[in-house]
Amino acid sequence: MNRSREYWLHAGWAVAVVAALSLAGCDFLDPTEVDNPATTTEDLAAAEEPTRALLPGLRAQFATALNPVDVEVITDNYQIRGTGINNIWDEPREIRPDLVGARAYGNLQELRALATFVLNDILPGDATATTEQEQEVTYYYGMALLLLGERFVAVPLDTSAVPTASAGVTQLAITQLQSAKSMGAGTDIGLAATAALARAYRSAGDAASASTEATAVLAADPAYSQAQDYDPTTITNGPFLFLYERTIKEMQPLPRLDFLDPKYTDRSAPIYVSKAEEMHLILAEAEFDGGNWAAGREQLALAIEVARSRPFEAFDDDDPRLNDDLTERPHDASIEVRADASSPYRQGLVLTRPGVVNTPVVAFTSLDADSIRAIAVSETESLLHALFLARQEMMLIEGRRMVDLGIKLPFEQDEIETNPNIDEGDPGTLVLVPSFIPPTKEMDWFSPWSPYDAGGNLVETQITCAWDMNRVLAQHWVSFGRVN
Repeated sequence: MNRSREYWLHAGWAVAVVAALSLAGCDFLDPTEVDNPATTTEDLAAAEEPTRALLPGLRAQFATALNPVDVEVITDNYQIRGTGINNIWDEPREIRPDLVGARAYGNLQELRALATFVLNDILPGDATATTEQEQEVTYYYGMALLLLGERFVAVPLDTSAVPTASAGVTQLAITQLQSAKSMGAGTDIGLAATAALARAYRSAGDAASASTEATAVLAADPAYSQAQDYDPTTITNGPFLFLYERTIKEMQPLPRLDFLDPKYTDRSAPIYVSKAEEMHLILAEAEFDGGNWAAGREQLALAIEVARSRPFEAFDDDDPRLNDDLTERPHDASIEVRADASSPYRQGLVLTRPGVVNTPVVAFTSLDADSIRAIAVSETESLLHALFLARQEMMLIEGRRMVDLGIKLPFEQDEIETNPNIDEGDPGTLVLVPSFIPPTKEMDWFSPWSPYDAGGNLVETQITCAWDMNRVLAQHWVSFGRVN
């Protein structure tokens, strides 16, 4: 079977259903020995509590689909170092459909397809299904659409369907997330759907609606965080493998983000899907969009205060911080870093490694709330710069930076080869990269490339990054959630 057909459960649903059943169990992400390749749609619909049986599979697929590795290395957050990730992913304009596979695209389509199958083919005939179960399935459906809309230029949402443009996919996500919220805004899933709606409305450019949803989240829980858990025996936190576990640390952060790395310090470390910091940042951006710079500045300061209240974890990091050519990257706390040649040098952005480091596990930022409050409301570019820096730091390796940069990926090559409504060169087959994105991996560049001599002695204590992409974003910001 062509792998692309596994995305569409009405045509080839058995693969995903069997996978879901094999992951069904009493505990979240706890697999059983269920494995029956002869199971049919009718068998499943007739089974006792089929919706309940499929929910663990949906949860597992959601955990898998959240993997942000590919979409992080495209940006200025991380540079590829090693062979586990294709180096072309460090150069956005070179990304082609044949390089886009299951990790970036297929897992999201499988989540969407499995959720669609449960909603359309299982729930209507399942007298045992509860409102809470339907709400959870609907939430996963909405999240699959939201992530597809954020990350891809266009997406076919059915077998042989004409691709739907990202804006349309986002609107479909909003509809599903609204439906999930309507089933009970006070439940955990209802609050998660509310937070996702704030994010989706931001993507859609609807500042008023995004503000309403973000405010509702903060009213329910001022320190809100939603974490997707992992089980190291079945589904591992993917970024951890590339950040730490492998002998060659295949992802290295830009030096000015070094203090936030590795963030995920265990195979079962959770990935945060939404949190209070993001809600404040959405509110800040909405206020900026409306010209309310003082109100937006205060929301930005509040986001910083929440981030700085989050916990740290002591972690014995043995990463030698090596470049592609095996020279040493900055790894001494005495090193100062500036975001570009026009920015001041800053201390505290690089930690000493190898050694024990304190790493934030939810969010953190180098920004100071009082300093933000001291920025004059007339300094709009400085406030926008701080907004984008806060979003970059607080949501590092959560798959958000590519969205802020305005980069969208093509869908997978299999779609072109198997869908009669898609031809080479059609919308969705080509990567979308804004003109202000620098060429040839320059977002990752800094100088000196290694501040150490051949004997490993630190000889340069100041590092300059080639591009401050937050300055670039501030200069190209058009309106809420969009860049020019």
